[in-house]
Amino acid sequence: MTDLSPRLDTILGAETAAQLVHQLTAHLAHADALPVDVAFRMVCERMADGDPLLLAAPGQVWVRHPDADPDDVPAHRLAVRDRLAEPPRVIVTCLDGNAVGESDELLLDVLHLYQLESWQPIDVCAPWIGDLR
Repeated sequence: MTDLSPRLDTILGAETAAQLVHQLTAHLAHADALPVDVAFRMVCERMADGDPLLLAAPGQVWVRHPDADPDDVPAHRLAVRDRLAEPPRVIVTCLDGNAVGESDELLLDVLHLYQLESWQPIDVCAPWIGDLR
């Protein structure tokens, strides 16, 4: 797939994106016993690639990647309501089409068919989602 994803600093703002890079770098350096410069480089590369394993979090909206086959994805746009750990997965709600408002649990691998569109507090991107938690 070609990378047409918006840059994270465009979505979050430069200061918030920088804080996220710092937090993720510190976590990765500690969790994987990596030198900070190596962890920083990995975080930056994975963020630039829009890696869901690194980025997926509540309050996000992911949109189907233009190169993804519509038959391979559960919906065009998904709002992430929650992230679960074992195995890594997300609880999402469909934001469009016939399934609008329906929730599902997806492995994070499915989000590779999507790109991050926005990242806001969950009650701002879809007020009704808060009631479903």
